[in-house]
Amino acid sequence: MGFPVPGGTALVIAGIDASTKNGLPLAGIIAAGALGAFFGSTAGFAAGRWRGEPVLLRVGRLFRQRPDRVHELRGRFQRHAIAPLFMARFITGLRNVAGLAAGASGVAVGRFLAVTAVAALAWSGLITLEYYFAGHAILAAPTWLQIVLIIVGLLATIASFRVLRLGLGGRDRRPAEAVEVAD
Repeated sequence: MGFPVPGGTALVIAGIDASTKNGLPLAGIIAAGALGAFFGSTAGFAAGRWRGEPVLLRVGRLFRQRPDRVHELRGRFQRHAIAPLFMARFITGLRNVAGLAAGASGVAVGRFLAVTAVAALAWSGLITLEYYFAGHAILAAPTWLQIVLIIVGLLATIASFRVLRLGLGGRDRRPAEAVEVAD
């Protein structure tokens, strides 16, 4: 629907869980992931049909595009929507707005539903199977390697939170006036 809901994260966790002895059923995970992706994109498509024109023009202003350029791009997207809609499902960020953009661009409903259904199933299947097999590989690894992988994963998570908190440049993001020197 245009919101960054972590569906991919849920598929990663469920795929790894499916690789365990009493894990979730693999086919059920893929189906649930595909249905969630499909309905989320479809809700975004409906929102795009309902209020898409002002949204497109606002986004165009953010990227310094004139309204006539936005309408030109909208027409191009409408004519050639299949590949961008399919590829957007696999790109974080783009998957969140592809349905909204398709609805606002006036893509035909049947065309949108068909492409979205195939893309959602392919995305869900690929992510789930990738981590299903990774889970099997990790479970088959020696205990010492499992421990090393867990530690590396935790350190990488901590480092990524630190980078996000400090910003990519690692400098203080506050304006100079906001920084006070203590007497």
